[in-house]
Amino acid sequence: MKIAYEPHPVPKDRKAELRDQGFKIIDARFDPNRSDEEAVKPLPTREEIAKMPKPELLEWLRAHGVEEPKGQIKDLRKRLTSIMFADL
Repeated sequence: MKIAYEPHPVPKDRKAELRDQGFKIIDARFDPNRSDEEAVKPLPTREEIAKMPKPELLEWLRAHGVEEPKGQIKDLRKRLTSIMFADL
């Protein structure tokens, strides 16, 4: 079986494309050939999200499936926190 090392989360359309091509998808952080520049960012804490600048917030929200994140920075921070820290 072929392996595709992809940064997670993998968008649904990309996942479908890779699976259709016969790939097994594994998180890019486990790629034995990746360089240090390609290392996956550690997940931010609630405190880091509370201080995060808007461009970084938008990047994290898009990575978690929010296609067009819009709103004030305080609302974006709340949304990212609710996505990453689902209170059960």
